[in-house]
Amino acid sequence: MTDTEATDTQDAGTATDGGKIQIRLENLSKRFPGQRDPAVDDLSMDIPEGEIVIFVGPSGCGKTTTMKLINRIIEPTSGRIFLDGEDVTKTNPDLLRRRMGYVIQQIGLFPHVTIANNIATVPKMLGWKPQRISERIDELLEMVGMDPGDYRNRYPKELSGGQRQRVGVARAMSADPDVMLMDEPFGAIDPITRDRLQNEFLRLQEQIKKTIIFVTHDIDEAIKMGDRIAILREQSHIAQFDSPERILVNPADDFVADFIGRGASLKRLSLSRVRDVELHQWPTVPDGASRDEVRRVLDASNKSAVLVLDDQRRPLRWVNADHLHRTDDGRALSEIGLSPEAVVQPNATLSDTLNEMLSARYSTAIVVDSSHAYQGIVDIDTINETVRSLRRAERTRLEGDDLEDRDD
Repeated sequence: MTDTEATDTQDAGTATDGGKIQIRLENLSKRFPGQRDPAVDDLSMDIPEGEIVIFVGPSGCGKTTTMKLINRIIEPTSGRIFLDGEDVTKTNPDLLRRRMGYVIQQIGLFPHVTIANNIATVPKMLGWKPQRISERIDELLEMVGMDPGDYRNRYPKELSGGQRQRVGVARAMSADPDVMLMDEPFGAIDPITRDRLQNEFLRLQEQIKKTIIFVTHDIDEAIKMGDRIAILREQSHIAQFDSPERILVNPADDFVADFIGRGASLKRLSLSRVRDVELHQWPTVPDGASRDEVRRVLDASNKSAVLVLDDQRRPLRWVNADHLHRTDDGRALSEIGLSPEAVVQPNATLSDTLNEMLSARYSTAIVVDSSHAYQGIVDIDTINETVRSLRRAERTRLEGDDLEDRDD
């Protein structure tokens, strides 16, 4: 290795702020045969370790091609790719791909083998021992919220779309890669399931801290999921590469502003999470409480219903005075009233929480921890105050920009 090559390799692994750069793209281009213009043109980008970086842009801009260049499913025409400071542009592409998990929109599970064998695909290729593979399968299924005893011997056709997507994520993580590539992974799923899978994946990312490159065409998904967003023009030219907050507050140009669209204040609710706001408390009673006790709790509060909790403080039912009057027949509280419709965890965005609340009878979202134990509630006043705070911050920023312009 020459001195110049050594310097390039070292520089490719270090960010200007001292943090580690996991992936560096250097003057990357791809020109397909017979095409006048390149699909990707001279793209350079640093992708920090442990972050979710979103590629988003109009259809045909080159975002999926760019992602496929990174693990060399598509070979670059020119430029270099660094992984952990190593130039991997000319290394064995199969070995490179084994260092990166890959999740696609169609999931791509093998239909004629079990869920366990789907997840075991890469570990078997790497020569892992059967016991280690079996333990890894169980670990990953539990991690994505699927009981190994129920799911490891099923086939993909026996699962829902959301369950297959979870298995796809588990398979991509099977060999514990440092990097994951995700090509519109939630794009083919109904909106409600997609929101919940997004939230589950964000919760999972808090534990695993992978470096993730995520392709989407949906700016709302990009704002929700990304630590950084690369908004791409045609040929993967970068219009803006920044945090979601800075893109919303200060779009680089008219192209970015048009791509973001209207309603930036509401979009910013995707930047705030339930864990960031102060929870309110709601009157609760244990499932074994008497009706007289429920009435006393109701009379002492300004609420129209109580929330019934089981012995592990998990929400069971909403019960109001009318329910008590109409069903005074000895049934347990968990057998009367209404099921709680809007239940969220602390990592849920306020945007998702608002969507849940709009369909809830009491205009509140119940917040539970990872064990589904009751923590508190988020109500419409919390959402309104957050929106007002965002607007105040925006006005302060604009006033500061005006002062700077006058000083210049």
